[in-house]
Amino acid sequence: MTRRRQGGSVSRIHHGGSGSRATGRLALVVLALLVTACGGGAAPTVYDPNLPPTGPLTALSECGPLPEPVQEEPVEGAQLPADAIMTSVTEQGPLTTITAEVRTTPVNVRLAYEARDDIELIIVEDEVFEAELLVTDGQHRTYIKASAICQTGTTVLAIVAAEDADAPLPVPAGQATFPTG
Repeated sequence: MTRRRQGGSVSRIHHGGSGSRATGRLALVVLALLVTACGGGAAPTVYDPNLPPTGPLTALSECGPLPEPVQEEPVEGAQLPADAIMTSVTEQGPLTTITAEVRTTPVNVRLAYEARDDIELIIVEDEVFEAELLVTDGQHRTYIKASAICQTGTTVLAIVAAEDADAPLPVPAGQATFPTG
């Protein structure tokens, strides 16, 4: 069937036939896959490190033992998750890069930062397997990337700089670059 729209443009409308049924079925399959990939429900909104993994995190392996810390003293200005074990600390001019591991999910890492009232969240991005944040305590900015490494374990990359440092920090993907000072 051909229908003329006002203005003279032509649109074709196809009614029935196996082609439209197949397209409809394909749309339902894609929708089902999207719902399944997203965990089939809403992400938790309250920090609870004891929540069992859900959705795609259940496909990851069980967590092994935590690594030994390379440094016990906190890095000035670093905003790491509670109970994070630092596995490396590298100073590079005005930036300090920290890697750490913590026994919680990336979503719980994000929720823990959102529950804090001693920092300001500048940017937050959460994708179940990974959470990225840019936070400030008023004196230092910290970029945090938390990535799932096992069902209930997360590796954390944190890059810290003083607010007045002349060095840009990374920001979550797709976000504008923010100066540190």
